[in-house]
Amino acid sequence: MVDALWYGMLIVAGFLAGIVNTIAGGGSFLTLPALMLFGLDPQVANGTNRIAVLLSSASATLTFDKHGHLDRQLAIRLAVPTILGVPFGALLAIKLPATAFEGVFGLLFLAMAALLVSNPKRLTEKTTSKPRPPVSMFAIFFGIGIYVGFIQAGMGILLLLAMSLLKTGNLVASNAVKNLIGFLVTSMATLMFVFYGLVHWLPGLTMAVGNVAGGTVGAKLAIAKGNRLIFGFLVIVMVATGAKLIVSASWR
Repeated sequence: MVDALWYGMLIVAGFLAGIVNTIAGGGSFLTLPALMLFGLDPQVANGTNRIAVLLSSASATLTFDKHGHLDRQLAIRLAVPTILGVPFGALLAIKLPATAFEGVFGLLFLAMAALLVSNPKRLTEKTTSKPRPPVSMFAIFFGIGIYVGFIQAGMGILLLLAMSLLKTGNLVASNAVKNLIGFLVTSMATLMFVFYGLVHWLPGLTMAVGNVAGGTVGAKLAIAKGNRLIFGFLVIVMVATGAKLIVSASWR
């Protein structure tokens, strides 16, 4: 009975996280505690969580692509440096606890949220000026790859913020690209966690049932409601993520 309740809770947590991850990011702050609540240590929970994120990002990407919002060429171009950074972050996560830099990351998310609120057009403005140099974009997405390999949670937030530097003005299209990048880089990180034996398949696949459904629902909501919904979701999740990381760090 207890096991049935736990698996049911994992599906619900996965569904909510799938919606949050697809529209903004940070859904892992729902799923990681759910996995740890019933005995998975932080490193195993971190690895197991990748299974659900992988499948939900796949379902979201397919939904965006079906409705014509996915720029595959841009996604691949940005995914390459991100993927290159993932192994470095994953190795850090395997060797160090994911809580090692929580306070720093928390302050970073709060600062970025304040920056967005002070200038909402930062994410939605469109420009025809010369795009940011490829070298700097490579460095930015490589750094995100390291972060994703290390802690995963908040990946979507960082990807959306980084893509705002391209000034396309379309958060729905950016979200589609974000989810494809998320699928590709999570695939890399998942393989590394599987190799090191840090994935428990049954809870991971159970949670993925909810994540896949949530990813589809989140993509449809983003398409229907557009920039306003994504921006609101993003700011709320950034503040919640930053506060969660700082509180977690302060209790240690």
